[in-house]
Amino acid sequence: MTETPRKKHGFVWYILPGIVLVLALFIAVSIFRGKPRPPKAEQSNRYPLVSVISAKRTSYQPAVRTQGTVRPKRAIDLVPEVAGKIVWVAPDFVNGGRFKKNDVLIRIDPSNYKFAIEQARANVADAKAKLEKEVAEGMIAKQDWEDISGGKKATDLALRKPQLAGAKAALASAEARVHKAELDLARTEIRAPFNGRIDTKRVDVGQYVSPGTILAKVYATDTAEVYLPLTNSQLSQINLTALFDRARGQKDLPPVTLSANIGGKIYHWLGHIVRTSGSVDQNNRVLNLIVEVKDPYAGKDAQAPLMNGLFVNATIPGVKLDNVVEIPRDALRNEEQVVTVDSDNRMHLKRIQLINADQSRAFVRGIAPGTDIITSALDVVVDGMQVERSDKRAPENNFVNKTDGAETP
Repeated sequence: MTETPRKKHGFVWYILPGIVLVLALFIAVSIFRGKPRPPKAEQSNRYPLVSVISAKRTSYQPAVRTQGTVRPKRAIDLVPEVAGKIVWVAPDFVNGGRFKKNDVLIRIDPSNYKFAIEQARANVADAKAKLEKEVAEGMIAKQDWEDISGGKKATDLALRKPQLAGAKAALASAEARVHKAELDLARTEIRAPFNGRIDTKRVDVGQYVSPGTILAKVYATDTAEVYLPLTNSQLSQINLTALFDRARGQKDLPPVTLSANIGGKIYHWLGHIVRTSGSVDQNNRVLNLIVEVKDPYAGKDAQAPLMNGLFVNATIPGVKLDNVVEIPRDALRNEEQVVTVDSDNRMHLKRIQLINADQSRAFVRGIAPGTDIITSALDVVVDGMQVERSDKRAPENNFVNKTDGAETP
């Protein structure tokens, strides 16, 4: 009987799966062994990368900054001393108009005052006539007394001396009324009391005014004032004793620089501190320094006039400070500490005395010259923690890697 093909090759069919399995296993092992090993990775000890400056002593003169409003040194209400109707006003008698001392600004109708002068002069003539009459009657009375008295002394009444004194007094009174009428006539012309400008005009031609009526508000243009409020902290930066001494002598007055933005351009004016206010402001506890600016309204040399009501910034030079250390403002921590670095690159908190600071700089005491100070911002400060100086190694993502050869998976 003939064998079937399966029986004929039965042994091959049995061992073929084993051969495939062994071959697959061999290939897998070969692939695994041929896989490249991962390279050694560098393990890092992360030290914060910081910027450092060396403390150096310097001198510094702080600038005290404050603000104030411009006002005239002299400002008055212009009023008449006589009554009457206004018959004329000067062309410059308008809001903002300029005038010089003794310029006529307003004329009041003088008719009544001219009549008063004529009447007063007539009274003077009458008083003189009465005085002459009394002088003559006194001479007659004296002669009559001598004829009938028999050598007795005459009384004042017999010699008409009281009547003579009364006539002299009447004449003096009449003459005084003439002077008063002439003065009233002169006062019908309202003249400027100083060089100045008109702030607010209140009257015009045809209006009747009486003594005390406000004709206009005017101010002098020779000097402007600015009241500058200073707090106790700001006052501590100014030598008040020297300021008072110089102000009393009106010599070498402390300078102040004023500035303001007018029409998009910054203008500057120079003033001087002349005095302080008489008392501390009870509302906000500040002391006002009073600054004067001479001839502020002229606007010379393309300079804008210093107008009343203008809000200005003021810079006052303070007392010069010696032996202080200047550091960036960002190097301060809590306004009373800095972070230093020793020779082993370890940080330490150092308490300092803050003398003065602005937006970018701080001036401190309590640091020895040559001390290294960290200026970088640090979220956490641990005394004795090691750091890396940025001037010794290039930064990478704000940290420095220090390799020690360890592997990482």
